[in-house]
Amino acid sequence: MSTPFTPVGYDDQKRAMKTLSVYAFGIDAFKFPEDIYTLLQMQRRGFNHFGKSEDPKIHERTLFMQKDILDHLLHPNVLKRITNTKLYGNRYSLAEFIKDLTNAIFKSDLNTSVNSFRQNLQIEYVNRLVKIIQPKGKDAYDHISKSMALYHLKKIEKMQLTARSPDDATKAHRQHILFLIEKAVEQR
Repeated sequence: MSTPFTPVGYDDQKRAMKTLSVYAFGIDAFKFPEDIYTLLQMQRRGFNHFGKSEDPKIHERTLFMQKDILDHLLHPNVLKRITNTKLYGNRYSLAEFIKDLTNAIFKSDLNTSVNSFRQNLQIEYVNRLVKIIQPKGKDAYDHISKSMALYHLKKIEKMQLTARSPDDATKAHRQHILFLIEKAVEQR
């Protein structure tokens, strides 16, 4: 007899998260030779940019791709599904999933400067966790997801307080994260 619902295997889920950790969220995920970035101008056909900047907006493009991935990973239905599938065979728990995601986004640069791509990503992730814990009209996120988001906001706060900040840009970034977390927890 075949079962109608079979969760994706644990090893496959871990491998997928590892791939995202390296190629979407990693320190070097968007590190390319500088001369490549200078060639990213859109193809010109006359003067078709009409008041828009011709700048390739590299950070905006990168963050857009990362946001698209986070949209899926942190969607309320996905988080609920991870919790529910635990009842019928899923070994990749919500706790482990969020831990892996938080580590992918924060852990690699706790003792170094945080590059500008990672600064954008880390702020975006913190804002997403804050959104999860905020009360909503119909409470799109379940209590388990809210608990996990709050736990990881506090964990990120501890990481930032003990992290090494070798330059002013990294110091400012870490203060920004701490401000966002403090403000979110106060408003709850």
